Amino acid sequence: MRVAVLLSILASASAFGASSSTFGVKSITSTTLNAVPEGASAAILERQAKADRWFEIRTLSKEEAEAQLSGEELEAHKRYYAELDEDMAKLQDIAKLMLKSLEPPTVKPKGKKQRKRDRWAKVQQREAAKAAALVTKSK
Repeated sequence: MRVAVLLSILASASAFGASSSTFGVKSITSTTLNAVPEGASAAILERQAKADRWFEIRTLSKEEAEAQLSGEELEAHKRYYAELDEDMAKLQDIAKLMLKSLEPPTVKPKGKKQRKRDRWAKVQQREAAKAAALVTKSK
């Protein structure tokens, strides 16, 4: 009996476990994703050259870009960093709003004396309303 229970536990546990092969999918490394194919066409090589050049342009600081770039590349660099600055400002505003919602301002609880003053003010207000009602009835 114990053997049957033990075998059924092992069989059910292995039924839900992950198999050793992941459905026949080969693991893809980053080099295969980023590499240029051996028989690449001229268009692919041109796009790769433009992407490499843009990476070089994008990594330049603003001062280095002013000194080294000109024309369309300089304008693209300025446009890229202007959009980046705008996006960062928007994200900072969103983060501030999120922080406000995460930590709402807390109101300090009233003390015993303040509660008594508030209760007395209500009594005075009620008495004043009664006196005003008597004055209007008597007229």
